[in-house]
Amino acid sequence: MTTTAYPGSCHCGAVQYKIKLTLPPSTDLTDSDAKTVKLYKCNCSSCHKTGMFHCRPIDATEDFILITPSVSNLGDYRCFSKMVGWHFCKTCGVRTFIVGGEWVEVDLDVGLWSGKESTGVQKVWRAKPGAPFTGIVDGKELTVPMLFVSVNAVTLEGVDLKEWYDNGWVFYANRQDEGKGIEARFREPYAGGRY
Repeated sequence: MTTTAYPGSCHCGAVQYKIKLTLPPSTDLTDSDAKTVKLYKCNCSSCHKTGMFHCRPIDATEDFILITPSVSNLGDYRCFSKMVGWHFCKTCGVRTFIVGGEWVEVDLDVGLWSGKESTGVQKVWRAKPGAPFTGIVDGKELTVPMLFVSVNAVTLEGVDLKEWYDNGWVFYANRQDEGKGIEARFREPYAGGRY
């Protein structure tokens, strides 16, 4: 297994981020304790209509950073419980990643963080570890501990998404029946999903 920091961006380049991925991921969906990257497509209405191809890092606080723009300059769509921000570029409209939780601005040497030569310290944003999230659910303010980071794999640079599929690393999640929990399987999407 190899850990690499991959850059990602929207179409116009205004949104720039990096994510550390350790590949290959585990393909044992029965091991809920596996420390692994998760690569999947979901058939819920949000993921389906926005074309989300989930790529979740192992450590949401340490393995993902937003380089530009500042968090306040991102588009932020919130549906259903309003607890997860579906962030997008305000210029080109590309949905780059989802973050559930709070952001924190930090000083970081992105070169060293990426496992390369120093590029000097700069301001970046990352998900705040262990932060509770306050949102409106069914008209009531609710505070819950939450941390969720998932980039849209189609916005990554330097990866071969076909290779991920050919290697059997991509799984499909069934979220259309919320009462049943999440069903997952490889090789074939559930009803309403997409390859």
